[in-house]
Amino acid sequence: MIYTSFFSYKSYWTQLCYLLLFVSCGFTIFSSLALLVGKLYFGTDVDSRGYFYIIQSVSTFGTFLAPALLFSYCATKKWFSYNKADQVAPPPLVGYVILLSLFILPVIACLGYFNEQISLPESFQKIELWMREMEEKNLVLVQTLTANSNIPILLLNIMLVAFLPAFFEEFLFRGTIQPFLSKWFLNKKIAILVTAFIFSTIHFQFYGFIPRFLLGIYLGYLFVWSKSLWLPVIAHFMHNANSLIFDYAIQKRGIDMETIEPSKISGFYPTAIICTLLVAFGIFLLYKKSRQILL
Repeated sequence: MIYTSFFSYKSYWTQLCYLLLFVSCGFTIFSSLALLVGKLYFGTDVDSRGYFYIIQSVSTFGTFLAPALLFSYCATKKWFSYNKADQVAPPPLVGYVILLSLFILPVIACLGYFNEQISLPESFQKIELWMREMEEKNLVLVQTLTANSNIPILLLNIMLVAFLPAFFEEFLFRGTIQPFLSKWFLNKKIAILVTAFIFSTIHFQFYGFIPRFLLGIYLGYLFVWSKSLWLPVIAHFMHNANSLIFDYAIQKRGIDMETIEPSKISGFYPTAIICTLLVAFGIFLLYKKSRQILL
């Protein structure tokens, strides 16, 4: 008897509907569970670091990882096959990605600064106001998680705020949505672009849309070049972790980045240009190395 997967004879539109169902159900169930657990443990203290840890961990698990694994099983009857999580990332490529992460952070920061300067037309003022409110809420969350930080808290943040989101999100975006779109469109480049757009949009942070979109493209190509989910997971984690470490170092020096105009910092533009060139050259070397290893 031949065993076929649940999606074997279903159209791409049907599979997409199932994926949306998995994500919406996962988000609803696990977000509700996170709120319940948070209330049980912290009561009315909803602004505490521990409360945010629970909301972040449980809700992102249900929204990203659980639907991705379920979709993989429905498509291949294996939990870690569709998403290429059963493939090891080549160690030389891992080294390139870790080194690149040091130079990508300032490039992303510069792009974020320029993105913040964009203003929408007057007819979109209500939308822009909503976007700024979303940014403020996210800023409050980040400040809550990083306030009065010490080494143990920094390490906890790296695990719960840097690693888990990178791990969970990559399973859904690069591990599920991107290969699904690649098969549907029969074009990996379009799949990478569309996935990166969804990845950036779903964060609901317009003033970080451009850098997050470009980061999503980078992660998408890492997935294609390495044929493994773990390379974009490592790259995503390194970016998150480096951001937390940078924020920690800045706080310890008593610097308030909210009051500093980045473009007025001495050497801002030369540093941005040099880092951009190094990142571009590093990505080129990474691509060449991946072809040598995997072709």
